[in-house]
Parts: sequence; C-alpha cells; structure tokens
Amino acid sequence: MDGRQEIRSFVTYLRSAILVLVLIVVSAPVVSAAPPLSKDDITLLLIGGASEQKMVALVEQRGVDFQLTPELIDKFHKLGATSALIDAIVKSNRQQAAQSSSPSSQSPSPPSGVPSQMGPQLPGLGSGPQVTSLPSTPVANSPATTSGSGSGPQNSTPIIGSPAAKAAKPVSTLELSNPSPERIQQIIQAFAAKEAQFKAARDNYTYHQLNKVETINTDGQIDGVWEQDWDILFNDQGKRIERVTYAPVPTLKRIMVTEQDLNALRSIQPFVLTTPELPEYDIQYLGHVRVDYITAYVFSVRPKEIKKGHQYFKGVVWVDDRDLQIVKAQGRNVPELKTKHGENLFPEFTTWRQQIDGKYWFPTFTKADDTLYFSSGPVHIREIIRYTDYKQFRSTSRILSVAPDSTQPQSNKPAPKK
Repeated sequence: MDGRQEIRSFVTYLRSAILVLVLIVVSAPVVSAAPPLSKDDITLLLIGGASEQKMVALVEQRGVDFQLTPELIDKFHKLGATSALIDAIVKSNRQQAAQSSSPSSQSPSPPSGVPSQMGPQLPGLGSGPQVTSLPSTPVANSPATTSGSGSGPQNSTPIIGSPAAKAAKPVSTLELSNPSPERIQQIIQAFAAKEAQFKAARDNYTYHQLNKVETINTDGQIDGVWEQDWDILFNDQGKRIERVTYAPVPTLKRIMVTEQDLNALRSIQPFVLTTPELPEYDIQYLGHVRVDYITAYVFSVRPKEIKKGHQYFKGVVWVDDRDLQIVKAQGRNVPELKTKHGENLFPEFTTWRQQIDGKYWFPTFTKADDTLYFSSGPVHIREIIRYTDYKQFRSTSRILSVAPDSTQPQSNKPAPKK
C-alpha cells in the first residue's frame, strides 16, 4: 500500500514537472536570427582586421547571401582572406544550394544583394590577418620618414605598417574590449572634433605632394603614366596656394585624369571627417583591433545621401584609441560618374597617417591598386601619393589654385575617363 502511494506521488510529480517544462518552452521569447553576411560584410571584416577564427565562426553561424566567384576569391585573398574562410563560404554556398533544392526546406536563403546589418554585432575583431602593411620599398625611400630641415617638424612615430613600426614595442596581447554603445557615440564625436582641429592645423602647414597614376597592361607592365608634384604653401600675402613644380607630358592612353580626380587627390584621399560633416555619413562601429604598434577603433563610414555634384568617401577608418584621431582610411570616392559623355570611375585606396610634431596625425602615403570596369573594358591602374616636408607656417589662410594652364585636364578628350 505504501509502495503504491509512493509510485502515484512520483507519477504526479513527473507530470507536473513535464507540464512546467512545456510551459517554459512555449512561453520562451523567439530570438530572431542575424541576417546572412553580404560581400560588403566580409570585405569590412577583412579590412577591419578580424581574426580567421571569428570570421569563420560568423560564416558558419549566419551563412552568406552571395555566391562565391573566382573574382570574389581573388578580391578576398588580396584583403587577407585565408583558405579556411574561403572554405567556410564555399560550405555555406553548398548548404544554401541543398536547402533550396529540398522540398521540405522552410528557410530559403535571401536573394543576393540584400544587405546585412553592419554594427555592434560583428566585433570584437581581435587580432588577425593585418592589411595595414605599408610596402617596405616606398616607405624606405619616402622622404616622409626622414627629418626635414632644422626648422621643420620631426616625425615622432613610424608610419603604421612600416618596418620601424613592426620593430616598435608590441602592444598587450590581452583581448581588446569593446566600448559601450554610449561610449561609441562619444568616441565618434571626439574624433570628429579632433579632425576639425587637425584640418585647421594642416591648413597652417606647408608640404610637398607627389602624385602618380599608372595604367598596367595584361602582362603586368606599365603602359601609361600621369605625374604631377605640388608645393602647398603660402604667398607673400599669407594666402594658401598650390604650385605645380613638376608635370611631365602624360603618356596615358586608355584613361585620362579629370578635374574630379584632381579634387580627389586634394581632398578625398587624404580623408578628413569633421563635426560639421558627421550628419552626412552613417558611421558604424566595427571593432577594437591592433594595428602594429598601436590599438585602434574601426568604423565603417558611408554617405547617407548622394547629392548631385558632391563627392563622398565610402569605406573604413581606424581611430587611435588614445589620441582619438584617424590614423588610416581605406575606401573609395563615390558616386562613380557615368554620363553620355563618358565615365569617371575611382579606385579603392588606402591612406596612412603619421604623427607630425608629436601631436597631429597627418597623411603621409596613399596607395591604390585596382581595376576600373569601364563599358569599353577593364583598366588596371595604380596610384601613389606621398605627402612630405611638413613645416608649420603660422597664418590664417585659404586655399587657392595656381596650377599652370598646360597642366589642367582637357574636357574634350575621348572616353573612357578615369
């Protein structure tokens, strides 16, 4: 009798426990899955310095919304993608194909081109394949890495990615923490304010700018060159001027340098994002990463709206987490200009900054190596820009252009335009 009563009690308890468990499962909130990664997401993770382990984990968790092609594989490899990441994307493509061909599939993959949400869910990025290495040859030969005259500024830090930077004291190997959402907004406001100070300070410096554009044929040989050197200085009235000091006859045949390209050399590629310009851009935090001898916050920067007649920057910036100044930018000019009169396409570029006078991070080197896809066919181009001989000139100034007429771009040259 006692044994049967114990069995009844146990059965009653078991039923109650199962009922409670069912109620918990039924009432649990539904957690929405993160969207699949887009091509832009993978690109931003790579140039933001995400580790292989974390990128592979993201691909396995979320999948991708695009099909891998030989062109994409080549692009991702150039940005530092490893075989493990490529294999993970291939596996995701195969899983999508299997799901789409299965009649019982209830969760078809989104169509290609549907963007995923970039933001705080993607980092922390940690250490990983670095894309910050500045080619050793131009750095070694660049006047920007040497001190100028006795009155000129002394460069107090090596260029990020240079051999000197790699030999500098390493940063801590501890995992870098991500700031809170409130702190992220404070960082954005702080570095924009610092950028305004930097812009005003740079407007009171003289410097030399060397610009070179080359086209590369299918054999990897240079088949055209455009080159100009500028002195950015002040005239006797203390007004800012730009003087062309070297301008050999261009040998470009497949493209031409336009006024928009010259404007990019002046203002887009040495990218500056000040407080008044913040409302024009959507800025998303990507992570906290190591860049050689410093640690930096990484942000995606995209224009909110493209206004007619305006050029914008679209890409990624690295912000030193102590000085809260931009130390590196990677992206391109947008929009591309395509009209019945021709096409004006812009390459993806990277600009490195170096600390000048121990205070401001000024641009010292820009490089672009990209293929522009004109309607008449692709053109492989390379750009190299050096900013050297920074010297402070204390004066209120404004920018003027005094380039000789012979060096101005001609508007009646045939397309394609660059």
